[in-house]
Amino acid sequence: MHLNQLEFFIAVAQHGQINRAAEEMLISQPALSRQIAALEKSVGAPLFERHSRGVSLTKAGEILHEEALRTLSRMQSVVDEIQSGEHLITSIKIGVPPGTPIDWLRGQLVDLDSHIRISLIESPTDDQLKLLKQRELDIALCRRQSESFATSLVQQQDLGIVVRKDSPCHRAMKDRDKATLFDLADLRVLAHSRGEVRIQEEILKNAMLSAGVSATWIFRKFGQYSSLIADLVKADVALTTEESARTNFPSWQWIPLEGEDASGNDLIVRTWITWNPQPSPEVKALIQKFIGEI
Repeated sequence: MHLNQLEFFIAVAQHGQINRAAEEMLISQPALSRQIAALEKSVGAPLFERHSRGVSLTKAGEILHEEALRTLSRMQSVVDEIQSGEHLITSIKIGVPPGTPIDWLRGQLVDLDSHIRISLIESPTDDQLKLLKQRELDIALCRRQSESFATSLVQQQDLGIVVRKDSPCHRAMKDRDKATLFDLADLRVLAHSRGEVRIQEEILKNAMLSAGVSATWIFRKFGQYSSLIADLVKADVALTTEESARTNFPSWQWIPLEGEDASGNDLIVRTWITWNPQPSPEVKALIQKFIGEI
């Protein structure tokens, strides 16, 4: 069985007459009839019923016709892909945590080879590590170091608070360059319920406990409606990075948070690049852009 035989077969089925199909396919009627006969011999069953008006498909012909259409369609898709150069494209999937600075990320991804296509998947760290293990990500940008994969620190952001403008908190801190742990005393603090800054939340809570400062913590997942959620739960401030604040709290004021955790470490949101062993040359080259050298 040959592809051209399937093309002849489809043409005859479409026209219901061998002579019209022969005209379309630019082949003589006897030659087309021989091709159809050879195809019938190959499949071991008659494909057409002959009658005075032309031909019609047998049951076997109907089954083959349906599959022939799919086969030729797939072949055409492959041809189109090759002609477009799609087969030369290398796709690299990168997991990105919410709140990643866009300008920083753009700086890592510019000037890549034209045959590389980047897909960005926004996802919390825990989900990214699962996708990395399943080989559904090539690179994960995580907010904590992984014990199972190669990893390297690539980016740091100050942790801060956003304050609703014209609120009592805003009036008290609007001229301040920094906020401290003591500024959060007795406030209602909105924070991520999972994923990206949860580690920083725990560090901050422990730091406040060590400093003898208490606050009411309200955990929600940040997103498009974060400022509305803050209104509904009557939050005084929200704990976030500056990039996340611009996205989720555009009308609030962001103030960096100054202080140390109970271990004396600064309050910084860190991002590590993480990858599977033996990355492809294209993935390895991109990792090198992020960290300089592996």
